[in-house]
Amino acid sequence: MKEFRVIVNEVIRIGIEKKITSKLRLRNELYPSFKNGFHTSYINMAVFKAHALLKAYRKTIKKNPNAKPPRVWKDFLIVDSYIYKMFDNRIRIPTRPREFVILSFNSYTSKILSQPNLKFGNATLTHNTISISFSKEIRKKEPSGYVGIDMNLENATCIDNTGKVTIFDMSRIVLIKMKYRKILSHFTRNDARVQKQLKQKYGRKLKNMEDSILHKASKTLALTGKQIFMEDLGGINKLYRKGNGQGTWYRFRLNSWSRFKLQKMIDCKSNLHNGFSVNYVNPKGTSSKCSICEEKILEENRMIRCPNCGLHIDRDVNAARNILARGMRFVPDAVQGEAMKQSKDVEQIVPSLLVDGTLQANRIATLVRERQ
Repeated sequence: MKEFRVIVNEVIRIGIEKKITSKLRLRNELYPSFKNGFHTSYINMAVFKAHALLKAYRKTIKKNPNAKPPRVWKDFLIVDSYIYKMFDNRIRIPTRPREFVILSFNSYTSKILSQPNLKFGNATLTHNTISISFSKEIRKKEPSGYVGIDMNLENATCIDNTGKVTIFDMSRIVLIKMKYRKILSHFTRNDARVQKQLKQKYGRKLKNMEDSILHKASKTLALTGKQIFMEDLGGINKLYRKGNGQGTWYRFRLNSWSRFKLQKMIDCKSNLHNGFSVNYVNPKGTSSKCSICEEKILEENRMIRCPNCGLHIDRDVNAARNILARGMRFVPDAVQGEAMKQSKDVEQIVPSLLVDGTLQANRIATLVRERQ
């Protein structure tokens, strides 16, 4: 792995000095120096990795001419899918010509990799991990229902089309992040080496704890087999940038919110188990409008009250209802699709049908006749 890192850095150096942009030319420049001591595949993979770093570097210097050239500091190894072999819960990896290393998998990894119809890609090795990419052909299923999810800093509130509310508690992640930040802020020793080790230690602990909670929540949601609707939160980071007049701790809390990681996990597991992706809806007004009449709501202690219809409910449940209603408008076989053909005012009708969590076809027909 150390030698592979050295080769990658050497390719980067050659590419910058000789201004080479072609992968083939980079390989031809490098191959004579390393062909006798290394497996040919590793030279090709080192060129592939270095070429990607050089491509990103050239884009960066267009915006920032003073940007430093890329350099790989950690030891790693990329193994092409054509040269490693898997058998009997083990993987055989060539190191040099006619030399191999055999590694064993644990029971969980063996179970995943033994599934039928898997197509394996490259494997990446570090000192303590091995990552094998694979693709699987999934047969698309019909959703068993629909669920809207409101993402919050300390919880994820879900409501399905039957009215069942499920809340996943994420407050422990927030508390641990604040605790670790406070611990690191008290480190006053002027030693960059020790400080780096301390940050890496707490970073690993935090990542393991956070991933454990998010994986459990995302797997529970994906295994329901329901079509999931979530808010499109792209660009939300702009709300918590430095200079917005917000406190340092407040911005840290919101910027450390693992919203995109959870969305990505849910989307990936939904594709893997069900064959369909998460649908994203416009988040505008989901937390500020009533889920019955869509009027502006009043909030007090995370409970909302609608001055128009009198609805009194938790704000997160109200937002989840609005997300579900917006997502259901794009479902071809949903009940409100029929009402949409009959009335142009259907957008005002649909949210009111989610009060009890059940879409009532008879009530739709009655409301449409009254409006007509």
